[in-house]
Amino acid sequence: MFDWLETSKDNAAPSEARKLFINGEWTPAAGDTTFDDHNPTTGDLFAQCADASQADVDAAIAAAKAAQPAWAALPPAARASFFYKAAELFTERQEQFVQVLIAETGSGFGKAMFECSLVPLALREAAGLTTREIGEILPSQVPGKVNRAVRAPAGVVGVISPWNFPLYLSLRGFVYALALGNTAILKPSEDSPVSGGLMMAELFADAGFPAGVFNVVTTGRDGAAMVGDSFVNDKRVNVLSFTGSTHVGKILNTACAQAFKPIMLELGGKNPILVLEDADLDRAVDLAFFGAFMHQGQICMSADKIIVADKIYDAFLEKFVAKTKNFVPTNPQEQTCVIGPIINDRQLQRITALIAEAQEQGAKVQSGGAAQAPFFEATILTDVTPEMRVWNEEIFGPATIVVRAESVQDAIDMANDTPYGLSASVVTSDIAMGEMIAERINAGMVHVNDSTVHDEPHCPFSGFGASGGGGKWGPKGAIQAFTKQRWISTQRVPHQLPF
Repeated sequence: MFDWLETSKDNAAPSEARKLFINGEWTPAAGDTTFDDHNPTTGDLFAQCADASQADVDAAIAAAKAAQPAWAALPPAARASFFYKAAELFTERQEQFVQVLIAETGSGFGKAMFECSLVPLALREAAGLTTREIGEILPSQVPGKVNRAVRAPAGVVGVISPWNFPLYLSLRGFVYALALGNTAILKPSEDSPVSGGLMMAELFADAGFPAGVFNVVTTGRDGAAMVGDSFVNDKRVNVLSFTGSTHVGKILNTACAQAFKPIMLELGGKNPILVLEDADLDRAVDLAFFGAFMHQGQICMSADKIIVADKIYDAFLEKFVAKTKNFVPTNPQEQTCVIGPIINDRQLQRITALIAEAQEQGAKVQSGGAAQAPFFEATILTDVTPEMRVWNEEIFGPATIVVRAESVQDAIDMANDTPYGLSASVVTSDIAMGEMIAERINAGMVHVNDSTVHDEPHCPFSGFGASGGGGKWGPKGAIQAFTKQRWISTQRVPHQLPF
């Protein structure tokens, strides 16, 4: 097993870089080109990684294409055995995965453990998917005819994954596709190539997955577009799987439409928590804090907008601010870390500018509000209006807004005042009321008396509008996304033709 925590040196030779994983082999990039992967907390070099060229991506696609027929032809139990073995190995290696998430992405210990807890669940769900029913017998208006709707693997899946939950979101992007008989090429984020891709390549290789079934190509920031273009335009790639920003997702979605190629998207969110006047105040504060500040707010499901009933607004805000001020930015190597570093300078500058602009336009900072590079303080804004960018844009950092709702309808209207539609929550003592309100919120996932940040691998994970849509993440949605359906009819008894 590789020591993924062994940090590369500034003068490391290209041959010492973390290599690409293509067709079951660890290989350097063509030309031995590399890029640097930095620890976001210290700025130190975490690893040097192979910077894939077009030739490398082509080789990975060719390997996946060649491996797919034999992989799909394996009996379901044989395919399932690889996923069970990977789950077993992951459990043995979980501590190293946790430590790499902390060092490479600035994850706190609790966040890293939460992310790792989802991995064995997803692997075992994938194993179970190999024997899930994927066909139907349909009635016919024609006597003696049998209609079958049958499904087969789509083929090769190109996967592009993000840095914020790199391990789980990379895995989710391809694991169900593999279970259904597809093969995959993963391009992880340049900010998390190790935890988001290369460690999984080792895990899958050690679990015995055949060569070419799963491939990983890493690139620096400048190479990302090249990989995306390859996945879109190469006819050997049949489906795209993308988790990331709405901006990039829109570009890929448009390109895929022009190429008549399906794409699975999970993008950003502007996720509200509705706190009704009968809510348990302390519980509501805890849920809002967790939803807003888990992993420094760098989660697509983070609670950007806390909508509180007028009757309890002042009491809620006082308690929420008091709790937030207790949590200062901390090195994620400390197990008590809650507010860790921002992933890179670009994102830190964006958050800083967004908060400063809101203040200039009249928003008030109740807590935090300042950068302490590489950190940003846990921030609460009030007096935010719909004209401000911070009302409409995903923050993707440790900041949230708290707004007053004059009525339940007012709260629902503000929750739905967004181009996004990923996650939401309703906090109330009246469970029936909470469920009825949940049905009126325009989001793919609504959690009553829980945080907006919640995922279970077997449940349908999806959003509306600028949050993606067009498919459901999870085993059942994967059947729709990663298999192609055919209608095959058989006329068992000759019938009278009209002429």
